[in-house]
Amino acid sequence: MIRDRDRIYGTVVTRRLRAMGIRDKPIAPASPWQNCFAERLIGSIRRECLDHIIVLDEEHLRRILKNYADYYNPVS
Repeated sequence: MIRDRDRIYGTVVTRRLRAMGIRDKPIAPASPWQNCFAERLIGSIRRECLDHIIVLDEEHLRRILKNYADYYNPVS
């Protein structure tokens, strides 16, 4: 997960991400230009995928996001 260096992402959030198997990648300090990539990805996922589907639970959301990622990043 690419994220900014906001204080809301404390050790509790970092530990929770790792427990779920999500790699944490904060943007470089004093580099707000990097945040646009994360914001663009989040917006694209929301507009192209989640605005058209009713998510039933966490497992369903993971399956939707995996299919979305597989579609845009095919294994050759």
